[in-house]
Amino acid sequence: MRRVLFGVVMAAAALALSHPAHAQQPPDTTAPPPTTAPPEGGATEPESGVTGGGTEGEQTPVTLPLVPVPVGCTAPALPHIVFVGKVVDRDFRSVRFEIEQIRAGHAAPFASDNEVDIRYGLDAQYLHDGERYLVSAPVDPDLGLLVSRVTPVVANFGGDEVIGVSESDVNCPAFEDPLRTLHLDGTPVEAEPLKPFLDSRVRIMGAVLVPIAVALGVIFLLATFRLSIAGMYHSVVDAGRRTR
Repeated sequence: MRRVLFGVVMAAAALALSHPAHAQQPPDTTAPPPTTAPPEGGATEPESGVTGGGTEGEQTPVTLPLVPVPVGCTAPALPHIVFVGKVVDRDFRSVRFEIEQIRAGHAAPFASDNEVDIRYGLDAQYLHDGERYLVSAPVDPDLGLLVSRVTPVVANFGGDEVIGVSESDVNCPAFEDPLRTLHLDGTPVEAEPLKPFLDSRVRIMGAVLVPIAVALGVIFLLATFRLSIAGMYHSVVDAGRRTR
């Protein structure tokens, strides 16, 4: 029996030596690269669904203000419309423009047939008929009309130096007034308060000199008439004395 078992074991060992078991072989580094192409766009997206460097829901601002407004400072008001227009009509306080090009905002509901009225007040005298201007106009909350100006806003006398008047410890930046009417090249419109008087020198001199001349003429006539009456009186008296 032992001999039979020994023979079986020896036969199994001989069979194992003649047909060894499949051992693990190292990976073949000479294998060709995969033939499947990556998806369009280059790299594959991660399984987590997060792409790029930002977090989900974070938005990059499209534009930033040219001049940052610190906390505690008031930003300038925005106009309702900015347009290029030609003066077609006017009165002592308002100017009517024909809109040629809208730069920002919209003309509704103030425009009619491509024309819009802007309230200027006394500044209306500085705009000339037929001239083209760059107009920036907000809506006046009290009047409900589009308003603009030619002259700059006059600051309060003393400003922050006066106690209780806009007192603040914040250094606010200086903004250019965005609510004005300018020439097309951005230069301010000439607004000289004495210019109307200088342009009407002849009429002003006439208004002053004519009354003075009339008054002198009246005085001269009255003096001549008095001398004439006095001369006639003395002549009559002298003639009466001679007849006696």
